[in-house]
Amino acid sequence: MSTVTLTTRRVLRKADLREANERLILNLIRQTPDISRSDLVRVTGFSASSVSLIVNRLVRRGWVREDRLESNAQTGRPPVALRLDADSMLAIGVEISRERSRVAVADLHGRILREKPLPWHPSAKVFLGRLRSMIQAEAAACGEGKVLGVGVALQGTIRRDTGRVTAAEGLGWFDVDVHGELSRRSRIPFYYDNNAKLAATAERWYRKPGSKEMKDYVFVTAQGGLGTGVVIDGRILHGADGEASEFGHTLLYADGRKCICGNCGCWEEYASDRALVRIYAEKAPGESTPTAGEIIDLARAGDKRALDALSEVARNLSLGFVNLIYALNPEAIIVGDCLAKGWDLMEGAVWSGLRQRLPQRYLSRITLAPEQLGGDSILMGAVANVLSHYFTTFDHQRDKQEKGDVTFVSAE
Repeated sequence: MSTVTLTTRRVLRKADLREANERLILNLIRQTPDISRSDLVRVTGFSASSVSLIVNRLVRRGWVREDRLESNAQTGRPPVALRLDADSMLAIGVEISRERSRVAVADLHGRILREKPLPWHPSAKVFLGRLRSMIQAEAAACGEGKVLGVGVALQGTIRRDTGRVTAAEGLGWFDVDVHGELSRRSRIPFYYDNNAKLAATAERWYRKPGSKEMKDYVFVTAQGGLGTGVVIDGRILHGADGEASEFGHTLLYADGRKCICGNCGCWEEYASDRALVRIYAEKAPGESTPTAGEIIDLARAGDKRALDALSEVARNLSLGFVNLIYALNPEAIIVGDCLAKGWDLMEGAVWSGLRQRLPQRYLSRITLAPEQLGGDSILMGAVANVLSHYFTTFDHQRDKQEKGDVTFVSAE
């Protein structure tokens, strides 16, 4: 017979149970187009009366609507589908980088309704002040009480609980109180995380209905460096201080180039957007240097120096992939940013490098693919970070139970 330690487990109050169950039902409606009340009973195991009470509350609040579907049946009432009223509440997503910073407003499905760019400024205080003003303006345009929260994605290490950047070398930020600057005069909750981790979250959160669910994979970003978001058994790997999975700063060449992190020979110095620009510049000394995206466009047009630079980055990318595969045994590695843009030009060289270094048992089960969100994985991951705090999933309940934080039971 198992025992329960009261210091590590608490039973939710009835109000907490009601909120948790409402969010669980909301998430199922979000994930499953045209789901019915009877479907919810079957999936959740809740009683029909409990499901009806929850759905009725959600309908009254305007979060869910019921649509009658056309039916070919000659008798009986037409089926009724439950659907989110996606505009009833909104989320704000923020992506911060030197290359591209922007603020977006999204609906409950995570669809971007509008976005605005924000030019980079080397002063953290100036930049964050301008960003704060933009967030406040967007929140005001959404309407009083309609914004669920603001999700913020940036490079480097940020404490998710306090919103303080420990170190973001690519931004030149060290010990910066991002939350203190952004949340001033705001009652809206803010949620923070590393950009690669949020890009990995987006791949899972926005997967197409009916598609295979990935639970063990790595997302590789190449925006101002090289970041990796690692998902193990469906959960983002954060580590003790949020600094886990910094594979961009693992050693590729022992006596290699000096990295901005202070180490030498880091993977990101050879396989990132910054590496692509440097390698191209070395092949064309004295000429103006295009951006990583422009180099890929040149390569696609047949420019030999651009093709050679891209090939070199692809070979270095494959070396890091070997380390990822041996260390983590992922089912897939997803690439974003410029790597996704040039993936069709790089894929052959990457696979060639893997075949030289990996046994067939690894090669036969690994998938390599570009991001599914067309360059928006980081931004949409920031939005998902807000929505994931609002929609309760079965995985979320399981996580809480396994940690001994709460016990969920069916309640109206």
